[in-house]
Amino acid sequence: MTQPALFISHGSPMMAVQQSVTSDFLTSLGQTLKTPSAIVIFSAHFDIANDKTTHDIVITAGNAPQTIHDFYNFPAYMYQIQYPAPGEPALANTIAQLFSTKGIKAVLDVKQGWDHGVWIPLRLMYPAANIPIVQMSINTRLGAKTMYEYGQLLAPLRDQNILIIGSGGISHNLPEIFKKPPTPNRVQMVSEFTQWVEQTLLANNTFALLDYLNQAPHVLFNHPTQEHFLPLFAAMGAGTNEVEKIFSDIEMGVLTLDAYKFT
Repeated sequence: MTQPALFISHGSPMMAVQQSVTSDFLTSLGQTLKTPSAIVIFSAHFDIANDKTTHDIVITAGNAPQTIHDFYNFPAYMYQIQYPAPGEPALANTIAQLFSTKGIKAVLDVKQGWDHGVWIPLRLMYPAANIPIVQMSINTRLGAKTMYEYGQLLAPLRDQNILIIGSGGISHNLPEIFKKPPTPNRVQMVSEFTQWVEQTLLANNTFALLDYLNQAPHVLFNHPTQEHFLPLFAAMGAGTNEVEKIFSDIEMGVLTLDAYKFT
């Protein structure tokens, strides 16, 4: 059974408790996909770019990783939510060995838990929390090409009924949400960037996507920092040229929540 690779935009942590078109989409997505035997997921919130060690990637390897509440100034009940999905140490070790054969320094971390880029969407997709997870770090210092290559290394896992997910956001300019007054043409800049991403993905123009920092319109407005965009490239690498846009939404005018499936 072959699984797709997905890119999903995980949105605000409040999506865990507030119904929206995006939360409804994620719930239905989990119901329509074939049930995977495991999930390998890259989250925007596990960036090791500033890690002072020499490794290239960190892989969760605990049996029962904790739920991390890595957000601030939210209602108290948000910090009580748990997503007790098991880890999959054997799969983590297999992935680490796979990376090692390519000269990539991978570290197995038995203490790292599920950040909200993992548990917010997966709690909606798989509320029973019974599918084992392996989380992979991203690295904004290494950039899009490296994330794409990481995804390519993981692509064979899809044939073992393992679902590969990149969790981030198509556009993610949080400071703009609170800016007074807002940037006058912000809606247009988000729209032009989002359309460029869609058109370039559907055209299978991998070269342009990997060079998005130079080619995409208004890229630094849509992504002042790059961590929410990089998981897309892991999903791209793990997928094929068959790309489908499976969801589209935008919140607060500047947070694009599109999702893509690579089959």
